[in-house]
Amino acid sequence: MLTPKQSIQKMQGYCVPLYENSWDIKIDSNENNYGPSPKVINSLLECNQKNISFYPFYGELTQKIANYYNFNINNIKVTNGADEAIQSIIQTYIEPEDVLLTLDISFEMPNIYTQIQGGNIVKIPFEKKWNFPITNFLKELKNNNKIKVIYLASPNNPTGNIINENDLAEILKLSKNKAVIIDETYANYAGITYKDYVKKYDNVFIVRSFSKDFALAGLRLGCIISHEQNIDILKKVISPFSVNSYAMKAGIAALDDSDYFKTIKIEINKTKEDLKILFESLGFLVYESQANFILIDCKNKAEFIFNKLKNENISVKIFKKGHPLEGHLRITIPTKQGFEKIKSVLKIKPALVFDMDGVLIDARNSYRKAIEKTVEKYSGEKPDSNEIQSVKNLGGMNNDWDLTKYLLEKRGINIKYEEIVNTFQEIYWNDGNGLINNENILFDRDLFVKLSKDYNLSIFTGRLKKEAFFALKKFDVENIFLTIITTDDIPENKTKPDPYGLIKTKELIIASDYYYFGDTPDDIKSAKSAGYIAVGVLPPQDKSQALEKILKNTGADFVINSINELGKILEKKNEAVC
Repeated sequence: MLTPKQSIQKMQGYCVPLYENSWDIKIDSNENNYGPSPKVINSLLECNQKNISFYPFYGELTQKIANYYNFNINNIKVTNGADEAIQSIIQTYIEPEDVLLTLDISFEMPNIYTQIQGGNIVKIPFEKKWNFPITNFLKELKNNNKIKVIYLASPNNPTGNIINENDLAEILKLSKNKAVIIDETYANYAGITYKDYVKKYDNVFIVRSFSKDFALAGLRLGCIISHEQNIDILKKVISPFSVNSYAMKAGIAALDDSDYFKTIKIEINKTKEDLKILFESLGFLVYESQANFILIDCKNKAEFIFNKLKNENISVKIFKKGHPLEGHLRITIPTKQGFEKIKSVLKIKPALVFDMDGVLIDARNSYRKAIEKTVEKYSGEKPDSNEIQSVKNLGGMNNDWDLTKYLLEKRGINIKYEEIVNTFQEIYWNDGNGLINNENILFDRDLFVKLSKDYNLSIFTGRLKKEAFFALKKFDVENIFLTIITTDDIPENKTKPDPYGLIKTKELIIASDYYYFGDTPDDIKSAKSAGYIAVGVLPPQDKSQALEKILKNTGADFVINSINELGKILEKKNEAVC
C-alpha cells in the first residue's frame, strides 16, 4: 500500500457525513436556512446542454463580484468555495517548517491545509471570551520569524465576534512579507468588512463565500480579493476550471438580487434575538454574535439539550469532551417556524430516571446467572434465586460483584475481589459474547416513545457504560433516553444508596420534577436523598408483597408491579397537582 508524505500521516482529517440525514431542521453547519433568492433557482432551471458540455467562462461572474465589492476585476479570483480560497493561499505561501499564526478557537480548515504543506500552526488562546488576544498575538508576531501566513476570521467561527479595527491595524504593521488572510465568510451578517485594506496593503487576502449569506453552500462558490499581483500568482495554483457552470450561474443571479439577502438578514437577526432570549431563560450563557449563528455555554447540560433536539430531528453543533469549547452548542439561526419548534422541544418537562436491571432489562438469565456461576466456581455450591434476592433486599450491595463476594464469604470462602470481578465479567460480559446476550427488555418501547414527548427520559444504572449501551443498542432504544449515567461516571465510594449519581443526573438535565424508578431498597434510599419522587418497581424475579412492603418502608412514594404501569403513577401525581 502506498504511504503518503509524513505531514499527512501525522494529521487528522475533517470528517463529514457520507449520507444525508433526514433532519427536519438542520442548523449545525451555519447554512442559510431561508435558501437562495428565487432568481437563483430560475437561473439554474435555465441551464442547458452548453452549460454542462463546455468549460465555463468566469468573466461575467468575476465582474459582478468586482462591482459588488467595489474592486477592479483584476483584484478578484473566483474559487470553489471559501475552502479552496484559503487552501490555495496557504499552498502558495507555506513551505515545510513555516508557521501559520491564528487563534486557538477558530475555523479548523486552515490548520489542516497548513499541515498538508508540512507547516506548523501557532494558536494564540483567548484570555477573555471573546476579546481578541492582541497583546499575545503581537508578541508572537514580533518573536517568531517563521510565521509566513496569518489567518483571521471576522466574524470568527464559532465564537461569532469580529476583530477590532485597531487590533487589525496593529497586526498589519508587523506583517510585512507575511500573507494575511481575513476570512469574511460571515461579514455580510456583521455589516463590517475590512476589504478596503486590500487597497492599502499588498499582503492582504480577503476571502468571501456565497454559502452562508447567499445560500449556495451546495454549489461551492467563493472568491479571493487581493492585490492583482497576488491574484496572478494564485492563478498558477488554483485549478483553472474549479468552479462549475451551475455555481457560476447561481452566483451571478444571487448578486443580481442582493436585496433578497438584506430582507432575510432582518428576519435572521430577529430570530437570533428570540433564540438568545430562549436559551438565557433556561439559564445558559449566550455570547453576542455578529454572524448567522450563536454560541451557547450550556456547561454540563449541553448533551441533554443536544439529545432533546436530535430526538426531534433538529441537528445542532455540539463540542464534545476534550475540545476547548466542551459544554457549548453552536446553533445556526433557523427560520421563524424552526424557532417555534425549538421553543416547543425545549419546554421544561418532568424527568423520569430509570434504573436498568429489574426495571428496564430482565437480568435473571444474565447478571443473576453470572452470580450463580461465579459462586459455584469457587464454592461448588450454586445459590438459588431466592437467596440472591434476599441479599439484594437487605440493601448495601447494589453492585453484583459485592453481592457475589458476600455470598462466598457467607460460605466461608475468601477470594480476592479482583479475581471475583474478573471471573464474573468473563461469564457475564466476555467482550459482548457472555450471558449479557440472554437479556430481554421489560418495557413497552412504543409506550416509552410516547412518554418521551411529555417527559425527559434518562437512566442512572450501576452497570458499566459499555454494558449499558450494549443492551440499549441491542433493543434499539438508546435514543429514547437523553442522558445515561453509569457506574463509570461516579466515584467508587459513591454508589447507591449514596445519592451522588442521581444528584449528578439532576445537574445534567432541566426538569420541573424528578422521578426515579428502581427495584431495590438502595434505589429508593438514593432517590429520596437526592430529592426525587421514588417509585419502587417489582422485578420479574420477585413480585411478592414482602418486597413491596420493604420498598414502601424504605420510603418509596409509589410501588408498581411493572414499569409499564408507570402511567398510573404519573396520572395520580398530575391529579394531585391539579
